Amino acid sequence: MLQDFLVPFVTIALAEIGDKTQLAMMAMAARYRHTMQIFLGAMAASVVVDGSAVALGNYASKYVPKTPISLAAGALFILFGIYTLLKKEENESAKAKGMTKRSVLVAAFILFFFSEFGDKSQFAALLFGAQYNLLLSLLGALSGIAVVLAVMLNAGKFISRHLSEEAIRIVSALLFIGIGLFTLLRALGSV
Repeated sequence: MLQDFLVPFVTIALAEIGDKTQLAMMAMAARYRHTMQIFLGAMAASVVVDGSAVALGNYASKYVPKTPISLAAGALFILFGIYTLLKKEENESAKAKGMTKRSVLVAAFILFFFSEFGDKSQFAALLFGAQYNLLLSLLGALSGIAVVLAVMLNAGKFISRHLSEEAIRIVSALLFIGIGLFTLLRALGSV
């Protein structure tokens, strides 16, 4: 019984360390002060993406094409990066007005959803759902994602205390654009 939770937990947590989605969430945490909304949005997306993988087994891998989803995720990352580069904010209060708690939650959900759909952790969750207890493997996978996400969000907050808002804006934008380009190239088979 314990392995039904632990194997998915450890495997997914290790797979998520340094993952493009986690880096994007770290960049969001460095840029926006609503860390809890980023966490909740990302975890809600994870429940949908990884939950569907565990619950539906290999249905998703057989009938949902990965390439269009990856292309959409890459484009979304690039657009978010360009938006971040073009949108200049005067101070922290302007930032708070520009991205409400709700808009940060929605942005985190959308970015996490599209970047995780068809990702290695989703396929791992799919395999764990087929091999282990459904509920325990789902809880293990989600817990692994939550632990790494919490670490990355705290890293983003640490960065925000040590870099200027302008530096964070530029680095975040470039990180989003880089992740988007990598995702597009990978979807097109160039990487």
